[in-house]
Amino acid sequence: MNSSMQEIYTQLWNEHVQSIRNFCYSKLKGRPEDAEDMLQDAFGLLWRKMINEGLPPNPKAWLLSTVNNLARTEYRHTAKSKEKLSSAPFDETVVHTNYSAEDVVQTLEMEEHNAKLWKAFDEGLTKDEKQIIIYDTVQEIPQAEIAKIINKNPNTTRVNIHRAKQKLEHIKQKIEKS
Repeated sequence: MNSSMQEIYTQLWNEHVQSIRNFCYSKLKGRPEDAEDMLQDAFGLLWRKMINEGLPPNPKAWLLSTVNNLARTEYRHTAKSKEKLSSAPFDETVVHTNYSAEDVVQTLEMEEHNAKLWKAFDEGLTKDEKQIIIYDTVQEIPQAEIAKIINKNPNTTRVNIHRAKQKLEHIKQKIEKS
């Protein structure tokens, strides 16, 4: 990651976080947790925009517009319960966590890393390799059961699982180096 880009992002965060937070709260009255999520989403989108397209000409206006669009989407998804959005009482006892720009950058970097890993899993393994890794690692099916499911010898299945995991680990190491 470009350190100057992170510095610009941190500066934008420090300059605009409070006004954007207030705008989020005004859009989602009575839902402070959702407002904080919206704040994180808006700054996350700004980070992605900076990486993919560069800095918008007026970052604060861009953030305000983004929050407005996020709020519209939220209202659309909850159109059946709009009265809950506007009439919910504001709870002043809720403690709000103030995230730093660095926290947001770290979260976005982890999302980007996970997306790369998923892409590697999806593109780097065969259909059969993906399936046995899902059976073994995600669903935690015993290897003897996997052998029955895929109609293979248990020893062959064990070797195939081991090789698929090694292949995935090799791909993961390549990604982490890049």
